[in-house]
Amino acid sequence: MKRFQSSFVTTLVFCGLFCSSLIAHADTMTLQLVSVGGQASGPDYVFPYNVSLDGSPDLTPLMCISYENEIYFGESWTATAVPVSGNEQYVEAAYILAQAAAPGASANTIAVAQWANWELFDPNDSSLLSNLPSGYQPQINTLLVQAGQFAENNIDTTDFPNIDVFIPINGTQSQGGTPQILIGDPTSPLQGGNDDPLGTPEPSSLILLGSGLSGLAAFLYRRRGAI
Repeated sequence: MKRFQSSFVTTLVFCGLFCSSLIAHADTMTLQLVSVGGQASGPDYVFPYNVSLDGSPDLTPLMCISYENEIYFGESWTATAVPVSGNEQYVEAAYILAQAAAPGASANTIAVAQWANWELFDPNDSSLLSNLPSGYQPQINTLLVQAGQFAENNIDTTDFPNIDVFIPINGTQSQGGTPQILIGDPTSPLQGGNDDPLGTPEPSSLILLGSGLSGLAAFLYRRRGAI
């Protein structure tokens, strides 16, 4: 996101799993950006992007993996949901996402993971390089090497069965320019539309500590200013 301008018991369990499967394997979805998690790193808001999928009142936290494009509060668009397995770069992105999503992941781990995914997809973006907080680059480099090694050895991984990459379809956005590419688990929304999956802010810090929520606890979101 770029600057500012998400028996009966058996039957119920089966239905829940069936519906989750349908969501996870949908070819296209309508996304709407509802809110951000309030976390920032350097000049940019970072995960989560709290997104409504196909009009759901329960928001799904997604991570941005592109730095250049823009999305706006209330904006909606159509995206193709693509599984990560079989695509080396997407597997890398999922591996990086998993570091930030791990229960108890530190604020530093979450921030490094977010910037690593931005660098993975937009390595030569001049504004990204100029806005990157001091001291992160060595950690980012290490994480990118680890992600690359994992993807090379696990291109058809089954480690991330529910993680999709949401690729925007040009011309479907309700406002602004081309939306950004997002990654996350569409089967794990925040119940009741709760838009604060990261817990309580630390005093005197713009970074929020994450807490676990169905394997997608803490994510970084992009920008203060224009989304």
